[in-house]
Amino acid sequence: MSDNRDDLSRVETPTLVLQCRSDVIAPVAVGEYVARRLPHAELVMLDATGHCPNLSAPAETTAAIAGFVRDLT
Repeated sequence: MSDNRDDLSRVETPTLVLQCRSDVIAPVAVGEYVARRLPHAELVMLDATGHCPNLSAPAETTAAIAGFVRDLT
């Protein structure tokens, strides 16, 4: 039960924000908010459902992560 929204602007590490299009816990606006507040963020909208895309859409999640890491190099 913590609120770290004020910390987002201080994150210097490139960050991948994965957001499921249908997530009852964290709606799309949450992912958009986080990506806007992180200085070096990339938002990827997944066609997955739920809050755990690594479980509901592992191939899509892995592809997004691989693409992000590849672009860093």
